[in-house]
Amino acid sequence: MSNVYGNSRCLKVLVSAYACHPEMGSEPGMGWNWVKHLSEHHELWVLTEENRFAPAVLAYLDSHPELARSIHVIGVPRQRFGEWLWAKFFYYWTYRRWHWDAYKKALELHRTVGFDLVHQLNMIGYREPGYLWRLDIPFVWAPIGGHAQMPWQFLPILGWRGALEHAVRNVLNAIQMRTSRRVSQAMERANALASAAREDQAAILSIHGKETLVINEMGALRITSQIERNAAGQSLPLRLVWCGVFVSRKALPIGLHALRRLDAFAGAVELHILGNGVCEREWKALADQLGVAGICHWHGMLPHAQAQEIMKSCDALLFTSLQEATSAVVMEAMQFGLPVLCHDACGFGAVVDASCGIKIPLKDINTSIHGFADAIRRLIEDRAELAMLSEGARQRAAALSWENKAAIMNGVYREAILNFFEGPVIATGAS
Repeated sequence: MSNVYGNSRCLKVLVSAYACHPEMGSEPGMGWNWVKHLSEHHELWVLTEENRFAPAVLAYLDSHPELARSIHVIGVPRQRFGEWLWAKFFYYWTYRRWHWDAYKKALELHRTVGFDLVHQLNMIGYREPGYLWRLDIPFVWAPIGGHAQMPWQFLPILGWRGALEHAVRNVLNAIQMRTSRRVSQAMERANALASAAREDQAAILSIHGKETLVINEMGALRITSQIERNAAGQSLPLRLVWCGVFVSRKALPIGLHALRRLDAFAGAVELHILGNGVCEREWKALADQLGVAGICHWHGMLPHAQAQEIMKSCDALLFTSLQEATSAVVMEAMQFGLPVLCHDACGFGAVVDASCGIKIPLKDINTSIHGFADAIRRLIEDRAELAMLSEGARQRAAALSWENKAAIMNGVYREAILNFFEGPVIATGAS
């Protein structure tokens, strides 16, 4: 047993990463970056979806043989029976079935490989813990998200469809997080847990009585080249960028209303909007109605590299979202030296601090609109503050690098092994 305790020992780790793709953002990109950087510490066997994700990872490993020595990809097919008939219901049914098939594959692999530890990585939502916790080896479930509720007082700005959807979700989520038997079993079985955000940490402690670290699911890449910022260009407009899928919880209308309050600064600010989705017509109509359409530049959904080029040309990220985890776009903005204007909530509220952005209390609609307007006004009027926050964003991104995240998760692995053999240790700290 002593060889297991050694901090320098390379472990044989089985990772469940349903979504894992080297060239995608969001959950697939997050899954890949965890795998890639954890492979610097351990040898990984990665269970991922066979048709959509496994081929891309295998192709990447073919051209990066140094990674192929420590990353082994096991594709597990997902049978999408019935999704054409009732997408939402059958989506979760087939997703759960994928996890059962992954568990059966894990049993076969474990008999051959003899894993030291199993890690339930993604998707990060608490609703689906999979079945790998049934293996008789140390089990890590991290990071865990999905507990955050939509604040009821914000429903009016979501539109009637968004308000109805999130009201129903709030009720069902409150029930599900307290009654799911398999979630409770996985929580109880876990030898180490980590939360994606403070809301998840509080919910897990309240419902399951488990202390967790906060490890935001997203990390930052190391940017070697400096991007010049126009901090001294007082005559230039402040270029804001907003990026995301056009769905109600992203709450772009809060940003549009904030711009409306900046009439005195006409010509001093412009907003570049990246993305598309079901709210596009509604949001464009609102921009016209508020009289801010002339300073809004709608770029649509662009390839990732092209979207990043637009982001690099801007001065700050306007991030109005009301409910999600950390978001890759927040990390990308900080990598490029863009301060972040956001609510003080969810994963991004824990990532952004006074050194790299301006946070608005998540209290009510008027507080948010006034808060974002005041934050934008500050950056228009004080380019020295913009320059300071820009440098702070780069430094914050470096502190939240994937390399640092992997080192922290490596510590979680060691804690899980100790807990498995010696009993639980109360987790402390956050990252």
